[in-house]
Amino acid sequence: MQQNELAILVDAILKKVAHGDGYVIVRAESRRERSLRLSNGRLERVATGGDEGLGVQVFTAQGVSGFASADVLSLETGLRLVERALSLAQRNERLGAKNNREIWKAKPLQAEVKNPARSFGEVPLAELQTRCLALHEGVRKAFPEAVWQSSFRQVEDSWCIGRSDGTRVSFTIPRAVLMHQGTVHQEGKSASTLVHRSGTDAQILGEEQTDHRLERKAAERAELARAVSTAPFLASGHYPLVIDYGLAKGLAHEAFGHAVESDHMQESVLGEQGKLKRGLKVARPSVHIMDGPLPGDWAYQPFSANGLPRETVRIVQNGILEAGLGDIFSAAEAGMAVSGAGRAESYAHVPLPRMSNIRLIVDEAAEFQESGTLMGDVRRMREVLLERGEIKAGEKTLLLLGYRGGQVNPKTGDFVFQCEGIVDLGDEDLRIYRPSIFSGKILSALQAIKLGVGAEAFDAIGTCGKGGQSVPSSGGSSRFIFLEVSDQVSLGGEG
Repeated sequence: MQQNELAILVDAILKKVAHGDGYVIVRAESRRERSLRLSNGRLERVATGGDEGLGVQVFTAQGVSGFASADVLSLETGLRLVERALSLAQRNERLGAKNNREIWKAKPLQAEVKNPARSFGEVPLAELQTRCLALHEGVRKAFPEAVWQSSFRQVEDSWCIGRSDGTRVSFTIPRAVLMHQGTVHQEGKSASTLVHRSGTDAQILGEEQTDHRLERKAAERAELARAVSTAPFLASGHYPLVIDYGLAKGLAHEAFGHAVESDHMQESVLGEQGKLKRGLKVARPSVHIMDGPLPGDWAYQPFSANGLPRETVRIVQNGILEAGLGDIFSAAEAGMAVSGAGRAESYAHVPLPRMSNIRLIVDEAAEFQESGTLMGDVRRMREVLLERGEIKAGEKTLLLLGYRGGQVNPKTGDFVFQCEGIVDLGDEDLRIYRPSIFSGKILSALQAIKLGVGAEAFDAIGTCGKGGQSVPSSGGSSRFIFLEVSDQVSLGGEG
């Protein structure tokens, strides 16, 4: 179904529902996607598919809810789901389930955001295969020593959310991504790299065929992987650090963003007795963290899955914790404002407060003229830090390149991350080390941030898992972020 058809269906369901003193939220979704995977010169898989359905949340007059969903978009199905969700809500009420009437306070809203992308099928599937094969062959020729896998995925996700107060919002989220993953084997050892280029539609393939930006990045990262595969391990210790914007996004997202989501304040290092510790100094006055949707971004979402506008939240301003990511049901209890942060993986899921595009901003920033190559930019960034006296030649300052995942204990603030490789900026020859564990306390890491270097980049993408749901995430920072040495932030050695 198209976006306008979803809106007609949601309106029809709500008009037929006699909710009395209760409350109803209807979510309709229609998603279609296509994907291709190539490996070592061969097309391995071409897939097309999609999903559609309805999710209905019904509240009793006391605010106890029930939820039901089905993978059918029809008026009859919607009415049955309302009855089923109401029955579950009444059963939950008899069992003494917790009530919540915050949704009654939401302001009614009617809005429609048009699909910003080109037609989903504008590039036929056969042409997609031809383009992807050509791009795959390009990266294989650019660095033939690696084993390459390439993939392309395009998604068009249309939503309409209606509420019994007259609210109806509809929007379409288009996403597309081209990825190259390379593995290099050297002297019996191996290392890998993963690079991506994202946008709203298949136009990214044409752009890549014109400028070969991702191909060059893949070859440069594969060269780094080759060097990393036989590089020595670093001795464990505390060092001045520089992290790239992908790792900065991971730090902001995993180590800080989740800690300010309103449904987890009882278990958060940034909460106290279930309330956000507003006013807490967490970083230098030049450091800010913000989250909010960016049009055309991988994690773009203009409205929450509860039908509220998705707001841009200034989580940290001038080094002070000011706000959290609050959804309509848990924000008040967490002592924060509602910001439309509720996201759902699909119509079959109940929304949870989640991030969209999270950015780590440093006012004190230094620019450099980009060279067009990874190691060229690393050298220019090093020169900037040397000129400013932030680092000294001959003394280890370690650059961590690439984000390879990690985990955080939100209650204690302990984090553990992994990178793709390490470069010693104190060494004129830029000595390379194998990846080490980047770990410590989240507040100590934030307080160590002193300087941003290079232009801002917010296109570090990923997938965020929480409560059994996965949603797109993104974010970034300046190209590089400099952290002073801290005894609460360390790099591990072997293992």
